[in-house]
Amino acid sequence: MSHTWVMVANSATARFFEVKNNKELEEVETMSHPESRLHNRDLVSDRPGRGFESALTMRHAKEPKTTPKTVEFENFAESLYHFLEEAHRNGKFAKLYIAANPSFLGILRQTIHKPEITSTIVAEYNIDMTQMHADEIRKHLPYVI
Repeated sequence: MSHTWVMVANSATARFFEVKNNKELEEVETMSHPESRLHNRDLVSDRPGRGFESALTMRHAKEPKTTPKTVEFENFAESLYHFLEEAHRNGKFAKLYIAANPSFLGILRQTIHKPEITSTIVAEYNIDMTQMHADEIRKHLPYVI
C-alpha cells in the first residue's frame, strides 16, 4: 500500500489517486457533486426578499451575502474533507498532493483546517486536472513521489 495520494478537484468533481511503487497513479475513488453544476436560480425555491432603500422609497431585491452555488461548493469541499479525514484515519495515506482550480482551492484551504490533514499536504497546484488522464496528471507532479 502506498502512503501518497493525489487529489484533483474542481467544484463538482474530485478524483483520488494512489501513487504506486512504480510512480504511476492508480485511481482509487471518484466523487461528484452535481448540485455544483446547477445555476443559482435552480438551487433556490423562491425569489429573493425585497427591501427598501434607506434614503429613498424605492424597493429592490436583496442579494444574499453568499450565493446558493457558493454554498454548494462549500458543501462539496466539506464532504471531500470528511472523506480525506476518514481515509487518513484508516491509514490509506500519509502524504497528500492537491490540484484544484484556483477558486475551489481557496474553498478547500478554508475547509481543510485540522492539523491531522493539513500536516499531510505536501504541495498544492492551482490547476484543474480533473479531465486529465492519470499519466498527464503524473507529469505535473514531482518525480520523487
